[in-house]
Amino acid sequence: FPVTIRSSGGGGGTAVLVPISTARGYFTGATTTAPANKKIKGIVITDRTTANTDPKNLAIQDSSAGIVVRFSAAHSFNLGDEVEVIISGQEVTEYAGLLEINNVPLSNATVTGSGTIAPRITDIGQINANFELWESTLVQVTNTTITGTGTTYSGARTITDPTGTMTLYTRSAATFSGLSFPTTPVTITGVLVPFNATKQICIRSTADVQ
Repeated sequence: FPVTIRSSGGGGGTAVLVPISTARGYFTGATTTAPANKKIKGIVITDRTTANTDPKNLAIQDSSAGIVVRFSAAHSFNLGDEVEVIISGQEVTEYAGLLEINNVPLSNATVTGSGTIAPRITDIGQINANFELWESTLVQVTNTTITGTGTTYSGARTITDPTGTMTLYTRSAATFSGLSFPTTPVTITGVLVPFNATKQICIRSTADVQ
């Protein structure tokens, strides 16, 4: 249902809710701006409290797709919040291969409820084949082994299942980065985040590894 808004990014007007997949489609290979009078809404799938994502970044997902909203300052939205974001006139760009609605004022975003996103249950081969389409969404892979230099989550680790390999990445600032990862096969849930050509999955906490 359209609402009347006034936003520093897009002026005044009636903001029309568009699917996140539509917002992703505004990017056609070069930095652009979102059209006037547009907003998106989704469930937060990243967890700011564990710091395994930049404090200005927020990944939200709806039934169509996921996207990262990068705010102009650190945000306070929590995992599971339903957040509506006015994207009118905001920059749509890629940073190191990650599609973002960039430099969004915090005042453009509002919590409208709460919810959960069920992860897509898949395998690494399917993730690698569909990575751009599934970017910034929640996935789950089973029968997966974690390997790499060192024994803790911090940095880039390799995960392997019968269908392929990809990178499990954990920021050194994450609250769990110094914890040891299991060496037996596990089920991993996480958010798909590219880094240039590297296909990465990022967990929110060690509860995502079972």
